[in-house]
Amino acid sequence: MNINQANLNKHLYISYTTNNEINGIVHISHGMAEHVGRYQWLISKFNDAGYHVYAANHRGHGSWIEEGHRSGYFSDKNGWELVTKDLRNNIIAAQKNHPELKQFLIGHSMGSWIALSVVQSNVNLDGLILSGSAKIDTFSILIQSSLVNLIFYLKGKYHESLLMHKVTMQKFNSFFKPNNTPNDWISSDRESVDQYTKDPLCGFVVTIGLWKDTVDGLKQIFLKDQYKNVNNNLPIYVISGDKDPVGANGKLAKKLVNFLNSIFKNVSFDLIPNARHEVFTESNKEANFYKVLSFMNKYC
Repeated sequence: MNINQANLNKHLYISYTTNNEINGIVHISHGMAEHVGRYQWLISKFNDAGYHVYAANHRGHGSWIEEGHRSGYFSDKNGWELVTKDLRNNIIAAQKNHPELKQFLIGHSMGSWIALSVVQSNVNLDGLILSGSAKIDTFSILIQSSLVNLIFYLKGKYHESLLMHKVTMQKFNSFFKPNNTPNDWISSDRESVDQYTKDPLCGFVVTIGLWKDTVDGLKQIFLKDQYKNVNNNLPIYVISGDKDPVGANGKLAKKLVNFLNSIFKNVSFDLIPNARHEVFTESNKEANFYKVLSFMNKYC
């Protein structure tokens, strides 16, 4: 991976295509309790296809942890705002460095919601891809918010909440019994799951402060009024596994598509048979990559 961090977020990794013809730039917004290093295969595929890739670790993840930042924790104040601003600034920096190139944003899981928060800020993009995502209904957000706020009040913002881990990640994994690992829910590809499980920068228990920031972010991204100034011609592609527990086996992914269709004019959707949470680590990841590439190439 080529790295150039001059005048940019030091947790941002840039990998340049060596192709003579450059199609555009892909930004990657990763999920909770993982890091951009897990996207090396996807990054190399985009490089081979003629795209530069900008991929940054969110606060409290990856290189932030290695530098001593608290794992699974955004910030003492305005955490969601800050991770949104980090991603937005990286996109703006790429636009300044390469004004002639199209800009695409891929958001996975929690990173998909951060990506929607960036869209609300009206940054200029040529395409948005959301994977492993879902539309959480208002009632569920309020219930989760009440639980998170109670734990936050009783235990403090730095508390690594085993309860929240149990009702999310452990619950997701329970759908795939008998379990080989605590992470069978992410992919049906055993090698990918084993790599995730052995990675000390993956699958950790995040703080209640991060959960509070995320719930507060969800309250904003699913308010239609927050999109009133956006470009409603933005092309959006949603890809989800029909065995992804985050998307309720496609149900919440379809609700996300319906929500986006009420705001944007160009939304497309693929529900991948037998795929779990990570469509880019699945056994059919090549086919899933080419679905995304086909979507992007239409707008280059």
